[in-house]
Amino acid sequence: MTYLPKLGMGALLLITPALTLTPAFADGAARADGHAPIGVMGDHRHKAGEWMLSWRQMDMSMQGNLQGTRSIPDAQVLQLPNQHGSPAQLRVVPQSMDMKMTMLGAMYAPNDDLTFLAMAMQHETSMRLNTYGAMSQALLGSFTSQSEGLGDTTLGALLAGGDIAQGALAGTWHYGVALSIPTGSIKQTGRVLTPMNQHISGKRLPYPMQLGSGTYDIKPSLTFNSAAHGAWRYGGQISGVARLEDNSQGYRLGDKALVQGWVSRRLASFVSASARLDASYQDRLRGTDSAITLPVPTAQTNFTGGELAHLSVGFNVVGQHGIWAGHRLALEWTSAIHQKANGVQMEHQDTLTLGYQKAW
Repeated sequence: MTYLPKLGMGALLLITPALTLTPAFADGAARADGHAPIGVMGDHRHKAGEWMLSWRQMDMSMQGNLQGTRSIPDAQVLQLPNQHGSPAQLRVVPQSMDMKMTMLGAMYAPNDDLTFLAMAMQHETSMRLNTYGAMSQALLGSFTSQSEGLGDTTLGALLAGGDIAQGALAGTWHYGVALSIPTGSIKQTGRVLTPMNQHISGKRLPYPMQLGSGTYDIKPSLTFNSAAHGAWRYGGQISGVARLEDNSQGYRLGDKALVQGWVSRRLASFVSASARLDASYQDRLRGTDSAITLPVPTAQTNFTGGELAHLSVGFNVVGQHGIWAGHRLALEWTSAIHQKANGVQMEHQDTLTLGYQKAW
């Protein structure tokens, strides 16, 4: 099943009736559901003169391999051709991958119609792989690749859109536009076990182990924030990523489009629960890095992009009085419910996001 049309970035910018489920302005020390779930970026604006600082910690896991939508064992991966030529077939197979992302963000509103935002990111990625012999399918052993460092930096703005005054869709919507700056390294190296049973250090790691895109990327979005309907709020967002150029290593990651919607219920004045559904489509990587040549699925440029959908549940807790006013703590658990990979890719499992926000 296709969850999202294969939209070009031009078409994405023309789509205006997107839905996002939080009030247009941050609610400060009011309702616990004054923000969207913590996994949503750019969900709210601020009033003139307001600031907000945020911290998010995301831990994501992958396990095993998919060909299209079907899980496949190592033996089937080893039958696939290696686009780099030697050996003729793939001989290194990912087993698991853990990615930790720490995001620090800031927002400031010079007036009621404009909110500036900035976000920096730190990556820590670890992948465990099995290596098989070049002339056979004999297991030679396992090894772990790791990369760590600063990711890409995002600078942008949220612009007031309009209001819907009455009915079930009462609320406000806003535009977002951001620029991703390539501060993350795309030359990460590591120690690998080759199909010749040799441990080699300083080998350029495959594309998912790199820390950034290497390109300047435009990130448009459109968000609708509902008014409160008793104890309930709802909302949604459509967004995308458009790569503006090839990077210094001769490739660009695929453009991406994402649509998501959520609903939240206030359980008490200081706590709310939420559910969120998202679906995305990403194009294949274009070009190639001539230094990434390992006979592993993650180094095959045609094994990139595809469809992905998640279901998330979460909680928001907000301080309302005294020294706790303006402090918000949020937790969200996300599970993949659909994945259709181009070629063979690792299978997405779960993501846990913990976040803290302070507005004043």
